[in-house]
Amino acid sequence: MNQYIRPAFLKKGDTVAVVSMASNPPESAREESWLRDIEAWGVKVRKGKHIYDSIPGDFAGTDEDRASDIEAALLDPEVKAIISWRGGYGSMRTVTHLDTSLFVKHPKWIVGFSDITVFHTLFGKLGLESILGDMPCSFYEGPDSPASIEYLRAALFGELKSYSIAPHPYNRFGKARGRVVGGNLSLWNSTIGTPWENRLEEDCILFLEDVEERMLSVDRMLLTLKCGGWLDRARAVIIGQFTDTAGEDKWNRDVYSLVREYTDTLDVPVLFGFPCGHEHPNMSLYLGREAEIEVSAEGGILNYDI
Repeated sequence: MNQYIRPAFLKKGDTVAVVSMASNPPESAREESWLRDIEAWGVKVRKGKHIYDSIPGDFAGTDEDRASDIEAALLDPEVKAIISWRGGYGSMRTVTHLDTSLFVKHPKWIVGFSDITVFHTLFGKLGLESILGDMPCSFYEGPDSPASIEYLRAALFGELKSYSIAPHPYNRFGKARGRVVGGNLSLWNSTIGTPWENRLEEDCILFLEDVEERMLSVDRMLLTLKCGGWLDRARAVIIGQFTDTAGEDKWNRDVYSLVREYTDTLDVPVLFGFPCGHEHPNMSLYLGREAEIEVSAEGGILNYDI
């Protein structure tokens, strides 16, 4: 296994930058309740210069503006972590305007999910750990959102060690070890053929989730991963939340049974029902870090403390 860079964990008094890496926040974000929640961790918050910008296409400013906010946070010695306010769309456009060497020269925790999967895949190429975790855009979406915020805080302060997940009828039993990678299925697929593509050349535990996709799109993307060899190269697979999938009635089954059609062909542990994705609670995951996974009749255990 290659050696990955692990940024320093947060401590009280540190500064966290919140920037918009892709889509722009809505007008309601200016109330900044999210800012007070992050400050409650005992840290200071520095907002990106273009965090509230909005241009056609639902972008938080131009591609260059978003990239400049990220680079400014990387170059700021007081900033110890960078959280994307929202996913949406635009991460791949942002990446093309970045000096990606700065992530290695100034390693800091980068946080986000959904469209931010593009960044996480890039970090796999750079050899950096990152955090697949909740973003301010979804801090208040439902009664379980405080748990998601707490998982994010725990991840940034280095307190996440292991997870215990309830049994699921679609699980495949077994034990494996590998580097946790992945994120949003559609964004992972969008990096195929790019310089940031992850071919799973190391032992990896592949995590997948998605939102608002049609059944045929999920099928097409999983078929791409199967035919391209990604699923067969994974040492284990974790299935997170597939939310608001359209067309289940036409397929006469739910999306998880469709996913199972692909995972049942694998001779590796498969863990369904991992609470990470576009619902709450949204458990943060360290990406790029080695972990052990064990799936049995009692459920699943993912352990980073190895």
